[in-house]
Amino acid sequence: MTRLALRNPLAVLVVSIALMVFSAVVTPRLAVDTFPELTPPVLIVGTLASGLGPKDVEKTITWRLEKFIAATPGVDHIKSESRNSLSIIYVWLKWGTDLNAAQSLVQQQVAFAMSSVPKTLGVLPPFVLQYDPSNAPLIQIAVHGGGLSGPQLYDFAVNTVEPIIEGIPGVASASPNGGRERQINVVVDPVRAQARGVTSSEIAAAVDKANALLPSGRFMAAGFEANVYTNAVAPRVSDIGESVVKVVNGHPVLVRDVATVEDGGTLPTQFVSVDGKPAVYLNVLRIPGGNTVQIVESIREALAHLPELPPGMVVQPIFDQSTFVEGAMKGLGREIVQALFLIAGVILIFLQSGRSVLIAAISVPLSFAVILLVLYATGQSLNAFTLGGLTLAMGPLVDISVVVLESIHRRRIAGEDDATAALRGANLVAGPALAASLCTIAVLLPVVLLTGLAKKLFSPLALTVASAMVAGYFVSMLVTPVACRYLLGHDEPGKLARTLERAVERLAGAYAAALRVALFHRGAVVLATVVLVAGSVYGASRLPSAFFPEIDESMERVYVRLAPGTSLEESTRVFQEIGQALREELPRDEVELVLMNVGAPSKARAKMNSPNAGPHMGFLRVALVPPEKRKHSQREIADMMRAILARRFPGVDFLQAPGGLVASVFSNGYMAPLVVEVRGDNLEELDAQARAAAEVARTVPGVRDIYTTLQLDYPELRVATDRQEAGLVGVTARAAAQTTLEATLGNINAPSVWVDGSNGQSYYVVTAYDRGVVSEADRLREIPIRALSSGAVTLGSYGAIERSAGPISIERNHLQRVAHVLMQTEGRDLGSAAADLEARLEQDPRTHDVRFAMAGQVELMRTTFGGLGIALGLAVMVVFMIMTIQFKSLRLPLVMLFTIPACLVGIVAALLGAREGFSIPALMGVLMVIGIAVSNGILLVDHANRSFQSGKDLLEAAVEAGRARFSPIAMTSLATIISLLPTALGLEHGTESNRPLALAVTGGLASSTFLSLFLVPSMFVFLAKRSPEDVLSVE
Repeated sequence: MTRLALRNPLAVLVVSIALMVFSAVVTPRLAVDTFPELTPPVLIVGTLASGLGPKDVEKTITWRLEKFIAATPGVDHIKSESRNSLSIIYVWLKWGTDLNAAQSLVQQQVAFAMSSVPKTLGVLPPFVLQYDPSNAPLIQIAVHGGGLSGPQLYDFAVNTVEPIIEGIPGVASASPNGGRERQINVVVDPVRAQARGVTSSEIAAAVDKANALLPSGRFMAAGFEANVYTNAVAPRVSDIGESVVKVVNGHPVLVRDVATVEDGGTLPTQFVSVDGKPAVYLNVLRIPGGNTVQIVESIREALAHLPELPPGMVVQPIFDQSTFVEGAMKGLGREIVQALFLIAGVILIFLQSGRSVLIAAISVPLSFAVILLVLYATGQSLNAFTLGGLTLAMGPLVDISVVVLESIHRRRIAGEDDATAALRGANLVAGPALAASLCTIAVLLPVVLLTGLAKKLFSPLALTVASAMVAGYFVSMLVTPVACRYLLGHDEPGKLARTLERAVERLAGAYAAALRVALFHRGAVVLATVVLVAGSVYGASRLPSAFFPEIDESMERVYVRLAPGTSLEESTRVFQEIGQALREELPRDEVELVLMNVGAPSKARAKMNSPNAGPHMGFLRVALVPPEKRKHSQREIADMMRAILARRFPGVDFLQAPGGLVASVFSNGYMAPLVVEVRGDNLEELDAQARAAAEVARTVPGVRDIYTTLQLDYPELRVATDRQEAGLVGVTARAAAQTTLEATLGNINAPSVWVDGSNGQSYYVVTAYDRGVVSEADRLREIPIRALSSGAVTLGSYGAIERSAGPISIERNHLQRVAHVLMQTEGRDLGSAAADLEARLEQDPRTHDVRFAMAGQVELMRTTFGGLGIALGLAVMVVFMIMTIQFKSLRLPLVMLFTIPACLVGIVAALLGAREGFSIPALMGVLMVIGIAVSNGILLVDHANRSFQSGKDLLEAAVEAGRARFSPIAMTSLATIISLLPTALGLEHGTESNRPLALAVTGGLASSTFLSLFLVPSMFVFLAKRSPEDVLSVE
């Protein structure tokens, strides 16, 4: 291969240029995002059932749908939540399932299940959508100001801004929150209606007949055709009031006689404000695989060209995810550049030649070009993991070129001509270089065996590093020898170069002398290493653990829950006080804005994505200025918020969590990282068990913001109909239920439609009783209902109104009722807190009989850690197999495997020193450093084995190998360590996710390099001395 390249240098040059050009063409086409595509295969089935309570929704809709959906092929498990008027079912599919095909199958099952739901409930057909459990918006767009009312703000946001945003390529949806949907309300006065002997049902029927959106056909005659239109829709809202309800004694009763017709909005169910100003905001979600930065740029450009806004109105982007993405990408880019310069400095010290630095550096852009082409071909994006892989691979891929370069350099010093030195020097190290590259790649192969989120996370990183190693090997075997032949030159070294050369030689000589002493005391070397490794094992057991490192995304979220039954007006007042307290007491120059969201949205799609199940629930999102512009970290500001809220609002339930993308992505669909799922069938028992689990959790140090999801004290009013009394006045049970619905919500299950001629939009016309008249529960008794045999009678004549309490929502998992206890950790790692909590729940007499399981991020962490543990074991096995094949021996691979425990010393020391713990990136770093460390062992053992085969004394063979390989091993290890130092030190914001990985690699490689320089030769001598004939390669 090298011979072919040396014979065709122009071909090598042309192919190199082609690679650079092609990569420059495809790079702008790569999507840019924070993470790889992590969306799990989840479908959501939403069913709107206006007027039904959670219990009725569960037994009538949710339960039926679950049974049918569970039989769908590819379904892993089903979660659901039954709320007021809404059933939400989350269908988690097995990883790798075709989401589009599954969506079609689930839709069929849903249709079968709905055939058994009573039609009298007025349930709308369910919709089946693909769903992202992280529910993380790409960007949010707030609309406020202009002196507009809630319905007007909502109308502008939905009919003007939303269509423009949803028309942008890559945008999946832009669902509204806040405001009130515009609606034509026919507000019935029950006193006037009763006086005229009419009911709300009759008024609604009159409105429907007088305002109908119906087709009128097409006129066709000989020689003439035309579309036919009628004015069945009232031209103005006020015209609806002229509709005749009925005629009494020859006098018509008009709608305006018994009701007021107003152009208003839906009943208020939600309130949103931005920095205290009432607003509507759009949650913009992207399609999977969309380019975050490009989509947000398109959105901003579209907003800049909106039609002329009403005076004072503001349409502003808030919570822009692309800001974090761009910052992280720039930080990673700077780290790559810093690493390249640091590597160049290391090579310059050891090779004392600027030309050598240039030749070694050639491998970086060429390998990067190959990587970018591979990423484009495989549909990957540029994200923290692929760019982190580039940073991680930079050292090893330069190492291969440096080993080849150093070997060629030695041959030239020995007097060979340029071509011969290039050929022989490259061939001499081709085998060990290939084995070293294969070992690095081999440790990544088990990633293919991972499942779920872990595979999604690390497959791109593994692909990047593997591509880098393959590209680096071919560059070092094809391009580096050609470059050495034509670029290395024969210049005499300068004074500085000679000084550096002498320093390196003295260092190598000192190492050789130390190694000779160590080999005479090799038992002590092995024993010291065992002691260090044992201490590291103990240290590793004391390390904290978390699924993912904490990242400062300049966003904090706090969920708030007041007493069940609190009205939206009262909740809004309390929330405004909370928002004002945060604005007053947090550092003003560090807070960008505060978003407040109280109550549940009215639209089904927005309601499904909202954590708010009722008017007493809500959340605040506090956006901070970028980290470089503030004195406090996000964690410190979070602690300030917790102290402020606890001091000023005692008795209010708070659950605080980071509000950025990372927390959303790794939440596994929950609002907090630490979750206990309690299982049972009886709601009262389930509630008691969940509360007991919460009490136990309060005894665990470091566990805060304990929040139970099941609430059974939400107020209920029951209309108890006396069927005998109702029969006497001619009222049926169905009529009583229908009248109650009309009294509370109006005819929302069967509204008529009015079309605004000015904008062409259609709006519902809802007939309902005046809320002011039925503002108290006892006033419901006065609602009139038409009896079958006489005039108007009231609800109180045949029924009583009873007060009770019930659930606000009912959760299910695996077709069984569950309750969740959500918790946050403070000053303690997630792993130890979860283990402590689980042990106490099992031992405490209050909960030892409770059926529970750890859920959320803890479940995700344990599953993924287990998968990576298996991958680690498989990686060691694969490395051993490769080395056995390479050296045709079973003993020599054992020598090199001693580099693996040596890594643990530095890994634990680095993580402890940086106050980091085991996490997914850290474990991936452990996996990576095994391959790199073993590569150094290969260089030592290969040279020692060659010398030993040539007849040299065993000790001399080991010393000679150590001295000869000291420079390349020290140079390559230092190059890798120093290239990762900027990442390990966390100098750039937004790159924190790769810090544990860099710490594991730098620490592990540092300890393994130092210890292996003495341990590997000692073990080689030890094993060879016991069975020298087995050490020799089999000819």
